[in-house]
Amino acid sequence: MPRFAHYVITWGEEAGRVPPAEGVGELASSAAANSGELLAVGPVHDVSERQARPVPEWLAVAGFRDPAGARAWVAGAQERLGTTTFAAPALTEPVWWPEEMTGQRVDWSRKPEPPLSRLGLFVVIWFELTDPVQFLDYSAHYKWTVEHAGGACLVGSPGAELLHGDTVPEALAVMAWPDDGARQAWYDGDEYRPYKQQRHRASRSTNISVLAREMGRPRRHIQ
Repeated sequence: MPRFAHYVITWGEEAGRVPPAEGVGELASSAAANSGELLAVGPVHDVSERQARPVPEWLAVAGFRDPAGARAWVAGAQERLGTTTFAAPALTEPVWWPEEMTGQRVDWSRKPEPPLSRLGLFVVIWFELTDPVQFLDYSAHYKWTVEHAGGACLVGSPGAELLHGDTVPEALAVMAWPDDGARQAWYDGDEYRPYKQQRHRASRSTNISVLAREMGRPRRHIQ
């Protein structure tokens, strides 16, 4: 089973509301008390596309073992979270790889949880769909390029649940990367290029990232 069953995203659109250090500590403690972990929180680190939801001032990503824990965390921490907060189910099955590429498949991709070394930078993509059928085909087939380039796909399907705010994305992707360089090489690379073109034909998106809280330090495991 994957370490987390659900991920919670806070899209912090309020100016001047980035949680201070003590507030981050409280959010992290509250997440841990609800069988979760605050993986990332802070100013938006990078923006690569901005055609859908406006870019927020800050972003938070948390993982939880069950949806009840996610909802309890948001209910208890609502005043410190952004006005738009939603949850989405984690990927639970290995991603699809083309048959001709299976010899290059990384060993960990056959397991339900990526290595902690991949979790240095979180990328969140908010989608508005213009061609749902073509987008579903894209979503089913691009993820191997992320793993081949050194990243991990954590969330990648429609079905986000609104926990606080006014709307959720029509589709959502959450990826993790060890660093900026790996993510940028993938985004500009030849393997992803045809899938990116397909995505542009099928959707509009806002792509943003945030640094992991534990970047550069040993990570603890949820017991």
